[in-house]
Amino acid sequence: MGDRQLSGQPEHDPFAPVAVSPRFATPLAVVGIVLAFAAALTGLAVIAGPVGMAVGLIAHLKGSRLGMPAAVLAAIGMITGMVIAMWLR
Repeated sequence: MGDRQLSGQPEHDPFAPVAVSPRFATPLAVVGIVLAFAAALTGLAVIAGPVGMAVGLIAHLKGSRLGMPAAVLAAIGMITGMVIAMWLR
């Protein structure tokens, strides 16, 4: 810590909030939500669920307000799709 202050670089706070996008929904977040519904309603829950979670988390890291909800919806959609697939067999 002391070395950074001596070099003149400002100290970075890893727990500082990420700057939020002025737009409510970015395209990545919308893709994550679409993949969440695809995971729940199609037989592709094993593929669409993790991809939707990854896309939602990337959108969250880029500052989208809908990024984290997209990731959570993709996880719920994946679980729901798997339960429906097992129930229909």
